[in-house]
Amino acid sequence: MSETAPIVEIEDLWKCYRRHHDRPARFKDAFLARVLGHMHQVETAWAVREFTMRAAPGEVVGVVGPNGCGKTTVLAIVAGVLEPTRGAVRVRGRVCPMLQAGAGFHRDLTGLENIYLSGAILGMRRRDIDDKLDDIVSWAEADRWVDTPVRTFSSGMLMRLGFSVAAHMEPDVLIVDEILATGDEGFRARVRGRLRREADDGRIVLFVSHYMEEVRALCDRVVWMHDGRIVRQGATREVVAEYLATTGAPVEPDIGSGGS
Repeated sequence: MSETAPIVEIEDLWKCYRRHHDRPARFKDAFLARVLGHMHQVETAWAVREFTMRAAPGEVVGVVGPNGCGKTTVLAIVAGVLEPTRGAVRVRGRVCPMLQAGAGFHRDLTGLENIYLSGAILGMRRRDIDDKLDDIVSWAEADRWVDTPVRTFSSGMLMRLGFSVAAHMEPDVLIVDEILATGDEGFRARVRGRLRREADDGRIVLFVSHYMEEVRALCDRVVWMHDGRIVRQGATREVVAEYLATTGAPVEPDIGSGGS
């Protein structure tokens, strides 16, 4: 593997959140509380604990687990949105996070303006965005509405355009969190195909979903999380089968990877 190849390495990652109870809202109140010796309570919650994994070029790695288990927190740290409390996180390459529909879009700008804004944030030059513009709009099937403000978009429209921008900007690491929860099967099949193509081109895809049929169709291997920790990681079919058996979820049919 070359020195410039993308890589994601996480070693003994921990993330702590602190919740303050009865914290004074004004400086005067805080000063008086300190003088009088009244201390507000601080609750500590560990969202991620002892998390270690590695992703190499060409891999699609699924991260599964119940709501609140720490999946999105891990991805946000990889994306640089959050800082770890302790542990080592090494990411090489340009990262594009898709953590929600239309993430990073400005609601008062048009879809077209947001394409250029998102591309600039990702470090793309304007002429490079110009070259990809027709493909971005076409893939999202956005020809009729790309010139309208994104505040008028449905969640499905936001997702289609947001994903199209992210994929066509060719990031080294693509982080995808629950985007397949929106859209019909045709759209989901196209997304699966596109993500598989990105991996085949040597990129890393980190993929979160509650839909195990999507995980089985797309991922090379899976990390199963619970209560902030890794329960198991390994080959997709084995980990998903154990996850479904443990959670009591119904076994879902296999689906294809879809087109690009």
